[in-house]
Amino acid sequence: MKNKLLLMCLALACSALIFSCNRNNGDDPENPDNPPSSSTHIYVAGSSNSSFYMGPAVCWVDGVMQTLDAGAYDAARAVCVKGTDVYYGGCDVHRNPVIWKNGTPEVLSDRKGTVTDIKTANNKIYACGSADDKPVYWVDGQMVVLPIDPDNEWAQYEPHAIFISGNDIYVVGTFYNHMNDGDGACLWKNGVLQLLSDKPSDARDICIIGGTVYVVGSEEFSNGYQKAVMWVNGVIQDVQVTSPTIFQSKAMALVEKNGKPYVIAEGWVGDAWTGSYKGFEWYDGVANVLPECTRPKDVFKHGDDIYIAGIAGEYAHTPILLKNLTKIKLNTPSPGNGGCYAVFVK
Repeated sequence: MKNKLLLMCLALACSALIFSCNRNNGDDPENPDNPPSSSTHIYVAGSSNSSFYMGPAVCWVDGVMQTLDAGAYDAARAVCVKGTDVYYGGCDVHRNPVIWKNGTPEVLSDRKGTVTDIKTANNKIYACGSADDKPVYWVDGQMVVLPIDPDNEWAQYEPHAIFISGNDIYVVGTFYNHMNDGDGACLWKNGVLQLLSDKPSDARDICIIGGTVYVVGSEEFSNGYQKAVMWVNGVIQDVQVTSPTIFQSKAMALVEKNGKPYVIAEGWVGDAWTGSYKGFEWYDGVANVLPECTRPKDVFKHGDDIYIAGIAGEYAHTPILLKNLTKIKLNTPSPGNGGCYAVFVK
């Protein structure tokens, strides 16, 4: 009898211990490193101006707008969080590339330019952008000038995204001979330039999934108009986002979802006179129209949630942020003009 009571006590003690261990794993015992939803914070970079890419540079933290630089020439175009430090990228009133770390500006070059993307890896801060119309990137503030196409040495170059995989540094961007949708899509790997197309084209974002390099952007298909495309290890394929009546489109950004690329794109649907801008998500070969977001600019995946930052409206441009295609309220002063250009969730 004593032995039976002893076994029962041991069983109850083990059950209590197992229950205690499961509770200590947090809200998601299958992914204990995923913080509870109550500790999730959303950081958005953008502008409160009705014009595209124009200052002032602002940000939203959990939906509340803050001004980074009221006199900035351009919008805040990049955001990244490392530990407790928040980094935003853009350019200042003098059109110099700048990173705001916890609200304090650090000018990265005295030459005209901007910061277009920021990433953290290897316990460092990586950023890309332009300086004096030339492509550059920075590692903890130290600038590296990227090579240019010798046949287009007088073009304006603008990197749009940077991606770090191990010790490899990838940068994608575009050179412009004229103010249009892009004259040449570029990919730099560890400083070596690769032209992605022999047609007018534009490279906007890059992601490496399972060792495969995905770059999204656009390429000319007819009469100077471009369509959304994706380069997979350098091989181009269409990102079909609309019906055959599409006027033009471009893929803007991508993330990994279940081992596949999840792409956002914008396009003009219909003819030149009666058509309208639409935003799209494209995943596993299927495209869907985004609610309200006519010009998506950035996408971020946090756990199972997908966040899309962009612009709403045809003529009155307003900032918009979607979480799993549902609109998140942004506290923007009246009249609510502006746009969201980058999002980071932690």
